[in-house]
Amino acid sequence: MKFAYKVIKNKNHDVEPAEMSIDKPKAKVSAKTVSFILVAQNTLGFRECAKIVNIAKETNCKIKIASGSKIGTSDSMLSLVALEIVAEKSLVLTISGKRNDDAFHEISKIINFREE
Repeated sequence: MKFAYKVIKNKNHDVEPAEMSIDKPKAKVSAKTVSFILVAQNTLGFRECAKIVNIAKETNCKIKIASGSKIGTSDSMLSLVALEIVAEKSLVLTISGKRNDDAFHEISKIINFREE
């Protein structure tokens, strides 16, 4: 519950509630959110970003990748491409969803795949 008060200037200097807003209880969410710090071993182009978006759809997870001050999400393939992820770049991978462990394993294969 949040209460906002304002002081009414009068003889008694009473404090009255100006606005009262009650936060609605949020639905119980059983989805888990996990974050990982990774160092990319691969350059992520359109093909790799499309695979990440497909993994998010298959596992029903929300995926965020942060690189520096930029953030890309699984909602937009172009936001992932705009991160310009190259080899040896540090990333923060955040996955929300019930099957986040499956999503992590598949995404780490893409990020850490090294062509030899």
